[in-house]
Amino acid sequence: MQDTINEPAYGPTAARILATATRLFMQRGYSAVSINDIVQAADVTKPTLYYHFSDKEELFVLVAIHMLADMHRTMQRAIAGQPDTRSRLVALAQVLLHEPDSDTRMMRHQAREHLSPERQRRLANAFVRYMLDPLRNVMQQGLDDGELGGHSATDLAMLFLGLMEGFQRQTAPVEPERSHLYRDVSTDHFSAETLVDLFLYGTAVR
Repeated sequence: MQDTINEPAYGPTAARILATATRLFMQRGYSAVSINDIVQAADVTKPTLYYHFSDKEELFVLVAIHMLADMHRTMQRAIAGQPDTRSRLVALAQVLLHEPDSDTRMMRHQAREHLSPERQRRLANAFVRYMLDPLRNVMQQGLDDGELGGHSATDLAMLFLGLMEGFQRQTAPVEPERSHLYRDVSTDHFSAETLVDLFLYGTAVR
């Protein structure tokens, strides 16, 4: 069953600030972006930014939740109409491997490093709702249909997400002299179908 996502409605100015902050946070990371950077890039004043967003931490949380909600919608569209568990997992793997904002590891790491405990909890709850729950629902359906077994839906979802994150395209550039170290672990060598079969059947000869 598809969740209803209730995100705040942003006016044009707030939406521009949010889009600008998203780009800067993703490019530079939380600590390397200042409020001055955001207001200059968004072409707004500080009072205007603070009218819409209370502080940098809150802006980062809202950026992250907005990205997670977008990912949730993309994942739900991907699995709609898929006939069985393997097909649904392949569709999810394609999203997690190739969507630009699917790699949430940096965001989660920076939240732990820089956000207050209350804001970390908000972001963790959003991660569970928007990223983990769609995976858990697919796993539970597979368990109910007899296509999966041996573990809980939550454990299966975490295992699947961990596998996908291990093969996600890295957004940070790699120095030319080190590129050979990453060539053999490119997602080009591991298709969504290959990784899903690895998840479902392991590496044993069948």
